[in-house]
Amino acid sequence: MLFRLTLFVLLPFVPSIADEFRHRKFEKTGREIRMATKVYAWGYQHLQEEIASSSAIDDIRLRSMALRTGRLPNSSGIWKRKSKMGTKNDSNANEQSVEGQHQKETMTAHARLIEDLVNRRFYEPTVHPRRNYLLPTRVNVSMSLYQLMEVDERSQTITANVWMVQDWYDEFLDWDPREYELLNRTIVPYEDIWIPDTVLYNSGNMDKKNSEAVMNAIVETGHWRNDGRGAAVQLMFPAIYKLSCKMNVRFFPYDQQNCSFIISSWTHDMATIDYHYTRPKVNMKNFVEDDEWTVISFDFRREELKFKCCARPWAMLYAHLVIRRKPLYYIVNLVVPTSIITVVAVIGFFTPSSSTSERDEKLYLGINTLLTMSLMLLMVTNQMPNTSNYVPLMGWYYMGIIFVIVFGTILATVVLFIHSRKARLQPLPRPLLKLMINPWFGALVLEPPSNLNELWTEYGLLVKKTDEQKQRADETAKVPQKKRQEASQAVGRERRRRETIIEAADFLAQGVYGQRKAELHQLQRKMRQSRHSVFGSGANARLVKRQKLMRRCALEWEFLANSLDRLLLFFFSLVTAFFFCLLAFYDKMFCSFD
Repeated sequence: MLFRLTLFVLLPFVPSIADEFRHRKFEKTGREIRMATKVYAWGYQHLQEEIASSSAIDDIRLRSMALRTGRLPNSSGIWKRKSKMGTKNDSNANEQSVEGQHQKETMTAHARLIEDLVNRRFYEPTVHPRRNYLLPTRVNVSMSLYQLMEVDERSQTITANVWMVQDWYDEFLDWDPREYELLNRTIVPYEDIWIPDTVLYNSGNMDKKNSEAVMNAIVETGHWRNDGRGAAVQLMFPAIYKLSCKMNVRFFPYDQQNCSFIISSWTHDMATIDYHYTRPKVNMKNFVEDDEWTVISFDFRREELKFKCCARPWAMLYAHLVIRRKPLYYIVNLVVPTSIITVVAVIGFFTPSSSTSERDEKLYLGINTLLTMSLMLLMVTNQMPNTSNYVPLMGWYYMGIIFVIVFGTILATVVLFIHSRKARLQPLPRPLLKLMINPWFGALVLEPPSNLNELWTEYGLLVKKTDEQKQRADETAKVPQKKRQEASQAVGRERRRRETIIEAADFLAQGVYGQRKAELHQLQRKMRQSRHSVFGSGANARLVKRQKLMRRCALEWEFLANSLDRLLLFFFSLVTAFFFCLLAFYDKMFCSFD
């Protein structure tokens, strides 16, 4: 009986001794603690063997637990209810609990805190984290954009690397920092606590494990708050989201895309989870600049939507991402080569070889250019989404260039036909002739060649002439007068020769015929030659006039073809320059995204 009273007096002080030894950092401390634990268990065992009263054992246990934990357990607690049974199994359970408590004392404060927080006897991760279930849990969401990984216009998706942060308050994660060496903050696995089922509604990847790298949650006690219950939970994780977004490439490569991250719970309406954004703008401090896209804005917007499936509205967060394409890559690699090829094709229509006899080459050049434009248009089409609502700006550009080449080839065929008319020796239509003779035509389009000017001057088609042209016209006018003078002189000589023949006949009659016979034949031969020269000069003049007329017709048709070549060169050069400037400076002339 004396032994029992001694144990009864000493047992309340055993935990305090163990606590004092526990703070020592030597190996001896561990041995003493284990010895104290064995003594404690041995004392309980002997008390049970001596059939002590249940009230005394219960009082000893309560006092020991109060000294060890620093708080009094509830009088209706689980220990007291079990102690009333007064069986031998209760004594074994008490021994195991005492040993477990002393093993727990050997753990660090952080380990004890983690074990107490995630203990399924006191915390259930599937339960809504509000003591009043009728009140919603406010979840604050913030986001940081790290990188735009891919913008796929054809599949109309955007892949972005973001850092997500979700904050809420869990009223069941409760602890007193004074019991755990003033630990106010700890990290627990996210599987062991309640987390909201936040999803990206317009995600292109349904496998959440492959898109979000959720690891741990940061828990900070709310003991120092006014209510003193619960803890603030912060869940931070990186994510690679692939979201579906309707692309508008009408003004490609000067397009601007507006896409939204639609964030909300999949199963909880506003009655249980209420989403809010922490900051109205997404954090861009760590953003890695993209080579193709520029981020214009990235803002949050909150809406309350009501779906047909549910009676209560849902809190939805929209993170609007506005990006604009940098057009330099497409200008250098698509627009500039296309414009150069078009300019070469247009100039090829008006090369010297195509202006004389080898005009067929421009047809082959036009066909080859059309094939090149078709291939480049196919390259652009492969990057565009399959839509029939509109035609992209780049598509209009290539179609315009293709039409330029097509019309250039057709008009080159017309010029080739006009150039072939010179072989038919047909006169030029009078309106066209008047147009080409006009001095303004030569000043604005093409000056006629000098030989054609001489023919027009000879035929009196030119109204205004320069001094040189007047001198040439005077010389040309003098040519027929000289021929008439020569003809009259030839007639006079013929008359004199006839008189000479008559005199010769009289002379022969006088008997000198034999001596002058040779001279007579010579005079007759000269008369025949002079007669042929007089009548032949008129025939030669008509032949020369006909040849000049044929030459004039050929030169006029050729001049008309060359003039059309020059006009088409001006026209298609202006059209090509217009298309190039329209696409190269479209954003400065028409686009206004502000």
